[in-house]
Amino acid sequence: MNNGNVTTKPFPSSEKVFVKGEIHPIKVAMREIFLSPTDNCHKPDGTLEQNPPVTVYDTSGPYTDSSVQIDIEQGIERLREEWILGRGDVEQLEDFSAEYYHERMS
Repeated sequence: MNNGNVTTKPFPSSEKVFVKGEIHPIKVAMREIFLSPTDNCHKPDGTLEQNPPVTVYDTSGPYTDSSVQIDIEQGIERLREEWILGRGDVEQLEDFSAEYYHERMS
């Protein structure tokens, strides 16, 4: 499938990692960003000091996860659907109800 201009490659110098959710059984996407070594000015021999990666919250969704097959016509996995429906405070519609949708489809 042609994804057009949708980027589906991992970001350079980083790796997507997942942290287990503490409240709900979900995986929270994080990104470990690899840093360049730092010149250690306290050592006259010019020794480079390795820096540990910095971990940040990753908002890129599945599009930068190399283990996920992307199909923009199918949408993304419904990770929270069971959790949301389990709350018992939502009404699931049989069809789209937005006027905008019906105007676009007619």
